[in-house]
Amino acid sequence: MGRVTQRRRVLRVRDGQPSHRPDTLAVEEPMEIRVGGRPLTVTMRTPGDDFDLAAGFLVSEGVVRGAGDVAGIRYCAGATSDRGNTYNVVDVVLAPGVAAPTRPWSGTSTRPPPAVCAARRAWTRCGPRPPGPSPRTRCGWVPRS
Repeated sequence: MGRVTQRRRVLRVRDGQPSHRPDTLAVEEPMEIRVGGRPLTVTMRTPGDDFDLAAGFLVSEGVVRGAGDVAGIRYCAGATSDRGNTYNVVDVVLAPGVAAPTRPWSGTSTRPPPAVCAARRAWTRCGPRPPGPSPRTRCGWVPRS
């Protein structure tokens, strides 16, 4: 079973009759977004498209204006005490000349609905979509190193 779903035993009631059976449930996990190695925020998400989520968050909150403001995004190794990688922490490297936030984010809505591409939502929240590729394609610029 992948990280996005888990099999669990559930109670089903049909016509007043209870029965137990396995079911597939969506998983939600926290993801910390760092900028330049410094923690910025933690959001809950269904794992997958994490780099797009981080890029979309930074656009929607005005930290960056577009693809040219981000040099790269990577998962952070050593996120656990045994230096393992949980794939729950991403670090965004800003392009030269782009100012990083000076303190952790607060007061934002960092709980987007699970399985929704935050980058797609970001363009909607920021006004009319700019001409050119779709927001999903716009997210594709992030080097996945």
